[in-house]
Amino acid sequence: MGSFEEALKNIDVFCKALAKKITENDKGIESDLPIEPVEKLLRQRYVAEIKEELSPPKPPLIPLPQLEQPLIDVFEDEYSYKVLLQCRCRDEKVMIHTDVDSVEICKRECFIDSQGVEVCADNCQRLDLPPNRLQIEKMITKCNNNEVFEIEIPKKN
Repeated sequence: MGSFEEALKNIDVFCKALAKKITENDKGIESDLPIEPVEKLLRQRYVAEIKEELSPPKPPLIPLPQLEQPLIDVFEDEYSYKVLLQCRCRDEKVMIHTDVDSVEICKRECFIDSQGVEVCADNCQRLDLPPNRLQIEKMITKCNNNEVFEIEIPKKN
């Protein structure tokens, strides 16, 4: 243990000599800057000034159903198209419309806004499926676990 204490004393002497050299000016004269022990420097406290800047509102951390787009997947095999749509299909009315060059899936969604008023809107997603090659009248729909609405549309032969 004696060699450890001796090493610490040597380090202390070296640091004091180094601090004295640093504080001397070019002419070799010691300046008026006081040399403070390291312990005092470590215990100094600094106060940081915090400024609040106005920034645009951040999106909510909890996903709100009325703000997010539902996930949708389309799978094709040689006989049919299978569409999987994320929705609470037991709570929402789902409608399927065909156009000349697409199929549109619409959900009627209702929610309570910040004033406590119920707001309902149709949320539609357009799929680039060729309606002229589909048998829309033979499509099969089902609700899986109230999370996924599944649509199977057979192709025309």
